[in-house]
Amino acid sequence: MLCLAAFLDAIDITVVNVALPAIKEGLGFSQSSLAWVVNAYLILFGGFLLLGGRVGDMIGRRRVFIWGVVAFTAASLGSGLAQSAGTLTVTRGLQGLAGAFVAPMTLAILNGVFPEGKPRDKAFGIWGGITGVAGAVGLILGGLLGGGPSWRWLFYINIPIGIFMVLAALRFIPNDRPERTTTRAFDVVGAVTGTGGISLLCYAIAQVDHHPWGSGRTVSLLIASALILGYFVVHEARIASQPLVPLSLFANRSVLGANVVSALCGCAMFATFYLATLYQQQVLHFSALKTGLGFIPLTVLLLCAAPVGPKLVTKFGMRPVIAAGAVVSAAGLALFARISADGGLLMDIILPSVVLSIGFGILFIPMTMAALNGVPEEQSGVASAMVNMTRFVGGSVGLAVISTIATMRTNHLLDESHPALESLNSGLQIGFAVAAGLMVVTAVAALALFREDGRVPAAGASESLPEAVAVGK
Repeated sequence: MLCLAAFLDAIDITVVNVALPAIKEGLGFSQSSLAWVVNAYLILFGGFLLLGGRVGDMIGRRRVFIWGVVAFTAASLGSGLAQSAGTLTVTRGLQGLAGAFVAPMTLAILNGVFPEGKPRDKAFGIWGGITGVAGAVGLILGGLLGGGPSWRWLFYINIPIGIFMVLAALRFIPNDRPERTTTRAFDVVGAVTGTGGISLLCYAIAQVDHHPWGSGRTVSLLIASALILGYFVVHEARIASQPLVPLSLFANRSVLGANVVSALCGCAMFATFYLATLYQQQVLHFSALKTGLGFIPLTVLLLCAAPVGPKLVTKFGMRPVIAAGAVVSAAGLALFARISADGGLLMDIILPSVVLSIGFGILFIPMTMAALNGVPEEQSGVASAMVNMTRFVGGSVGLAVISTIATMRTNHLLDESHPALESLNSGLQIGFAVAAGLMVVTAVAALALFREDGRVPAAGASESLPEAVAVGK
């Protein structure tokens, strides 16, 4: 049930991508406003993750989880019933806001419910496998429903699932309401500056398609975001008595390393789904349905590879496993970078997907486990939120930067009178190559931040990666 909730939150980021043409026709979106079907969700989801994680730590994760699912389900119903572009944009934003309170709770509750050792490792393995494939499943589902019954079923399908999750949570999740004394000193300033700064950053990234990176508008938004987040860090470190994000968490280099790796992986993976979708639809001219089906090998093999990661950690430790997974992922992306304008499904989609899914499947769960290692239980909600946020914000930045690089390459070739299809394909090749380079950087970061046995000492403290996770005992 917790894995299903995390899956729904993640899947709704990509599920509408393939169905955007049908949504545009159905509700009369303009081409420039269509992106907000995705961006409205992304901005509020990314901006409120930290707040959602901290609220759960303070008032009870079960309570926040249930009310978050209720709000997400209601917003999904609103999206399915939307009769105008403006209504759908608003309800998509509300879905993202609700999801920001649900997603951190899933991992934090798992961490608290299952004891250390094999039970927790198995729970994390299931959670990691399901959430790791959510992006690809979203594209498949979007193709099936968007090209079949109706795009509205992309949202209606959430309703019975949401009702089931609420009933299951009331029955199976233990009540973890903290003592009242823990809620009296809520960090209002931290909440406002943290969510505001991250939301503004997400908004600045989301609008680069219409306002390029060097434009005055985008530069101003990025500077404002940096200033707000800069003050947020100062406030959390020196002023707040009960900080929204205890910066002491980053003294544990396991947490630091997991979040760095998460951000880099997000950069590469978000861009990969975007580039692969464009290649199939605009270069190979696949339908929405066929495009969705093209992601099935990636999805299936991610699920198969995910349980392997913790087993490899048992034998080799966290450091080499995450680094090796990143290298294999880079190899898969390098194969994607060899796509051709007259390519086909087997060599240009399936083969690279197989290699990429093996690599990413191996590293995803160890990365997630490391994000909570050595973290006190009362801070597990915000720690979970951080690793979700770094993956999400990193993915948003990576997607915007890589898509810009790909577009610049395509436009350059078009200006030199190259054929349109070859120009687009060349731009996508460059995008995949940059994503491959990011995964190489991920491997280097893993080698630099994790110890050989998988444990990472906390700077100036006695925290370390629990032996049960670090060496699999």
